[in-house]
Amino acid sequence: MQKILKKKNEIIVLIDHREKKSLVYDYLKKMKISLRETSLKVGDYIISDRTVIERKEAKDFIKSIIDGRLFEQTEDLKNNFENSIIIAEGSFNNNGNMSENTIKAALASVVLDNKISIISTKNENDTAKMIYWLARKEQEDKKRDIGIKGKKKPKDIKKLQEYILCSIPNVSTITAKKLLKKFGSIRNVVNAKEQEMKKINGLGDKKVKKILEILKKKY
Repeated sequence: MQKILKKKNEIIVLIDHREKKSLVYDYLKKMKISLRETSLKVGDYIISDRTVIERKEAKDFIKSIIDGRLFEQTEDLKNNFENSIIIAEGSFNNNGNMSENTIKAALASVVLDNKISIISTKNENDTAKMIYWLARKEQEDKKRDIGIKGKKKPKDIKKLQEYILCSIPNVSTITAKKLLKKFGSIRNVVNAKEQEMKKINGLGDKKVKKILEILKKKY
């Protein structure tokens, strides 16, 4: 870890250079903290030697479930920091084709499987205030140092495959594993026949029809 030297009573937040484009950056600049822009391999904001923050707008959170990025990112957060926080910004009401249950299952997995905290904020201003108070608590009250660290873990293809299937309504992590174990790949799941899929324990007629409809219906 590369420690950052700071003045007495100075609050420092390390911010990934990509976040500079967001309004959160503009709001943070108006607060009594020092922003240090850098290229972070893990997370969007580092507020101490033990605590990292990943910021996700609601729509990006949903996309990250679908493409598997959520799993990759939570693994990297967990493996590099003692305290990892995901700030979920905005409303999940307009979630497209993803069911509420799928979203909640993903949130539950992040919290329970990876021991990562999720904080909901209303907008960019609210997010900036949350980051400020988290950083202030860590550095003033807890007297924590701050430093750059973080290494990305190689992609686990099996986990990515599971997450992609879990984005489909009625497909839990357990069901995704059963589908992949039986058919061997996502392509084979897509090409599976209805009768073959019904043989999997926990998948009835309605669930199978819905899954195949989503997988095979023309866009």
